[in-house]
Amino acid sequence: MIKFLTPTLLAACMALQANAQDGNDSNDPQTLPKIEVESEPYEELKLWGSLPLDGNEVEKRGIRSVNDLSGIAPNFYVNSFGIQSYGDVISLRGIGNAQLFGDPAVTLYVDGVPAGSTATYSSALFDLESVQVLRGSQGHRFGKNSPGGVINVKTKRPGDTHRTKLFASYGTFDTQNYRILADGPTGDNSSYYFGINRSESDGFADNLNAAGNDATSQSLNGRLGFNWKTENGLEIGLGGTWEEFDLGAQPIVPRANAGNPNYSSFYARNSSLKEVGKIDSNSQYLSLKKEADFGSIRSVTSRYDWSLDPNLLDLQFLLGVPDPMSSQIHENREQWSEELILQSDEENENAWMLGAFLSSNETEGVAIRKIDNIFTHPVFGPLNEEQTTTFTLEDQSYAFFGNAKYTLNNSTFVDLGLRMDYVEKQMKRAKVNLVDLPSPPDSEVKEDYFWFTPNLGINHAIRESVILFANTSFSGKPGGFSPYVDPDGLVLDGIVDVAYDNERIWSNEVGLLLGKPTDNYNLGLSFYWNEVSDYQFEKPSGGFDYFVDNAEEAEIKGLEVDFTASPAEGWTFNATYGLSNSKINKHSGRSSNPLFGLVPGEPQFLGPDDFAGKDIPFTPEHTLSVSLSHQLTDSLSWSVGVRNVGETHYLDQRAEDTVNDSYTLLDASIGYDWKGWGVNVFGTNLADEEYYSSLVSNLTGAPGIVGSPR
Repeated sequence: MIKFLTPTLLAACMALQANAQDGNDSNDPQTLPKIEVESEPYEELKLWGSLPLDGNEVEKRGIRSVNDLSGIAPNFYVNSFGIQSYGDVISLRGIGNAQLFGDPAVTLYVDGVPAGSTATYSSALFDLESVQVLRGSQGHRFGKNSPGGVINVKTKRPGDTHRTKLFASYGTFDTQNYRILADGPTGDNSSYYFGINRSESDGFADNLNAAGNDATSQSLNGRLGFNWKTENGLEIGLGGTWEEFDLGAQPIVPRANAGNPNYSSFYARNSSLKEVGKIDSNSQYLSLKKEADFGSIRSVTSRYDWSLDPNLLDLQFLLGVPDPMSSQIHENREQWSEELILQSDEENENAWMLGAFLSSNETEGVAIRKIDNIFTHPVFGPLNEEQTTTFTLEDQSYAFFGNAKYTLNNSTFVDLGLRMDYVEKQMKRAKVNLVDLPSPPDSEVKEDYFWFTPNLGINHAIRESVILFANTSFSGKPGGFSPYVDPDGLVLDGIVDVAYDNERIWSNEVGLLLGKPTDNYNLGLSFYWNEVSDYQFEKPSGGFDYFVDNAEEAEIKGLEVDFTASPAEGWTFNATYGLSNSKINKHSGRSSNPLFGLVPGEPQFLGPDDFAGKDIPFTPEHTLSVSLSHQLTDSLSWSVGVRNVGETHYLDQRAEDTVNDSYTLLDASIGYDWKGWGVNVFGTNLADEEYYSSLVSNLTGAPGIVGSPR
């Protein structure tokens, strides 16, 4: 198996864990997790995804959330905004989501249960069986639309004996983590699992102003579930999760190379506001599975509720002005979903699967922005404003999907897939300006979207250890609405638009695989190219509007390499590389700057601004991960790894490019296990690289979200 070494936000840390498991000898060799996703055989699975990252490696490296998985596979990148997953962009092969609105392109599944929007991918990752990234369109295999790919997470399931696990860790920045896990049988055909996790940290971004907050964090996560099998063979799973995050200020700081006068040092900010970020979420699911004559029937019903209440950010220290500015966001997101799958017997030579998926999503939000004396109008004089935007976004999604594998001969098979999506969306929106500016009228808009997603894959084995493959698909994401757009003159003048269109993606891939599961090496090489129509990306208008726009044409092409080898007993070497050349080929738009440089009584319209030839934002030019691990004895092991992320580009409303420099992170760990006890010492970013996990191009000076030091 491939053991990726992924950096985390923890610094050098010692982890002590106690694992008491009835009826098991701790000196027995560990068994690696089965290599499977949705019961697909290995030969098919490895054609479209990286091999799983083992849960033990996730534990040793301190990976705590989806954000920490950035770089687990070639061209897989998480652009972290610093508030759990809110505002994050998760991209795979250049296909990603918009920051605040719009549908995800890379879907998260945990034990077969789909997560909601990308903003809610905050679930703590602990006690895992495996994590895997499936690349390319997966909509014909999973219920939730996934044109970019799927992050497939599996937690450890209860066994036939009781297990109790205690975990404690301590690291720099007063980072602490405590965990209690328990699972086991409750009868001959039933079991339970329980876990609770507590974390806290003083953070590494310091506020120089005693009146404000540092970038601290506290969290409480848990899960509870039951599984049983009835006399007639019906398998039932019932469970849920809950999370509470209490965050201080975002780790957003001025950048020296942006010429910001407030820059003092890399990790320093200066805010007099008590910035906070509070996130609560809970989920519930019911799964049913029944064997049938043709194979099996499976149903997963789930509900997810997520709340951001509030996120408060001080904009004053970023702009370098003496007058107060602040942004406050409250949001609640709720999703109900149902996924029903009929699947043939796994051993069938010509296997098939049919499924239906429906979901109902609602987002309620309130955004408050306060601005005092920030602009002197040539006619009206100094302007003060407090703006409150209230909105509701609703969507109903329906999909039918299926795939079939047809074996042509002993060495060739064809993988066929088809998906049909229908989505209804509506938005209600109101905005109140309390001081100097007039309030815009309320608005309500509705739209529906319909599209097909065909998939075709051909795989041919030249010999047992050499496989050639080619895949093509035509997938997409639905359009929608941007709540932070006033239905006023900027819309009429074509500067902004409330609505954005469907995104359509033609994805192609060719490659080869060398090696068998029994070999001491495996190599995967693939070339891909994506042609995107009406590419969705979020941008500010130059004023107070913030919206999703469409670029008529975009193109992404690149190369991916996965390599793993075991040159000798106990040694494992891994290397992954992803190269991405992503460009906007066609798009131009007008922009405005109504706050600065006004002609008396009229805003200044600029443009058209040509985005053609610009790099697609939030997509690194390359990713590289190299790691080496050695199992010295049955109990003692060590690993070391390097990850490099290439330059990442960001665009503002006038097509001006801001670049986040390439960075390299070095990590290492050493662990010892003995009679159920384990100790692990690991360090992340050991070269003490200074890097940003994101830039905020819509704010003056494009401040950065700082990543963790050593």
